[in-house]
Amino acid sequence: MSAKRWALSVFFVWHVIATSLGSLALSDPLPPVGASEQPDPNLIAATLQPALDSVAAIVTPLPEALARAAGPLRRPAAIYRDIIGTSQNWKMFSIPPQVHQYLRVRYYVGPRDDAGQTAGGTPWTATELVLPAHREDRVRLFQAYRDSFRDKAMTVALQRFHRNRDDRLIKPDTASAELPDDLAPIGRYFARRFERQALRPNERIVRMEIWYGVAPMAPPGTTPDRARADARQSALREYYAGPIPNHFGRPVYPVYHAGEEESDITWVLEYFEP
Repeated sequence: MSAKRWALSVFFVWHVIATSLGSLALSDPLPPVGASEQPDPNLIAATLQPALDSVAAIVTPLPEALARAAGPLRRPAAIYRDIIGTSQNWKMFSIPPQVHQYLRVRYYVGPRDDAGQTAGGTPWTATELVLPAHREDRVRLFQAYRDSFRDKAMTVALQRFHRNRDDRLIKPDTASAELPDDLAPIGRYFARRFERQALRPNERIVRMEIWYGVAPMAPPGTTPDRARADARQSALREYYAGPIPNHFGRPVYPVYHAGEEESDITWVLEYFEP
């Protein structure tokens, strides 16, 4: 083979390696996987579980081994991708979340004008679950594929918000104008939809909040706490039925980054608009 073909072959191999390294998340190793703590009562699961546990125990160390092997090439590959303009944070095989993630939007409803409480009645709130788009207690088929795009857009917006928010803003007296606007399109979209579908002509949304919730996820190789999972699903089923209204008492605005507990979900107020 001629020198020219050798050079082209080396270049093509290097290009594939550099691009592949840019598509993989090699910095965060997967947690170790062991045998499941207790057998699943389902016959099919109990039959397949030992075999799958064995496969997982073999496969889990591979990403860390790959990261060590590719270590000397990662920096040159990153420089090469920057030069040719293909450096993107795709991470198509990125490490999945280690917790269950949720987003909800809370609306504070009041009178449309300043004529007094009689114009729109007593202020009330409604809370809507917007992430995940597909409820977790039903079979996910083709609709789940479509919903995954919405979920991905929301998780990307949340990541950008956390990256752009200064840690010094995590304090009770933070004003809405001080926060990054990465989550604003999400809240405004659902607020407009809720206002159009659920409010009367003399009502309007006077405040919108976005809450981020996390719940613990059983590590690979362990059996989930069924009682805890059932309690969480019971709480989520209320959201699945639609926005949850609350007409009791006069709503009180929480301070920024306030927290709420619901089953094993921990909610934190991440963004708001007055």
